[in-house]
Amino acid sequence: MRKMALAALALILLSSSLICAQGPGGPPERRKEKLQDLAIWKMLEVLDLSQEQTDKFLPALREMQKQEARLQEERKKMLDELERAMTQGGSEKEVRQIISQVRQLGKQGEEIRERFFTQAESILTIQQLGRLVLFQDRFERRMREMMREMQEQRMHEMQEKER
Repeated sequence: MRKMALAALALILLSSSLICAQGPGGPPERRKEKLQDLAIWKMLEVLDLSQEQTDKFLPALREMQKQEARLQEERKKMLDELERAMTQGGSEKEVRQIISQVRQLGKQGEEIRERFFTQAESILTIQQLGRLVLFQDRFERRMREMMREMQEQRMHEMQEKER
């Protein structure tokens, strides 16, 4: 049960990378911030936390989000470095080293999510934990659907302009 809950939690946290796509609504950073605010607001509504729980849960959530964002930025830099090394004839040793660093960042992300879930277990009731896992899964799925719909709409608009 705990592994399933952690996997669902990981899905929503990784969804922030989907939000960075260019499009209407301002710069990607601002859209991401707005979406995170919306997710938190809806999450708090679903969890129905007491004031005491809210005072403990929100700082833990924000800290986890901050750490995740830092890791995502590092991962992006490492992937850019990997691409550069591969296109500019980097040595096998250099490529292996970069791959190792990318994998290490993934492990750090898992550790961050595990620490957050452990904190959440000490703050929330089992019912609230269940609602959190369900919320995260559904929110992630809905975000992917919205992104797909936006891409389809853009493609349709581009086809209409070509006619």
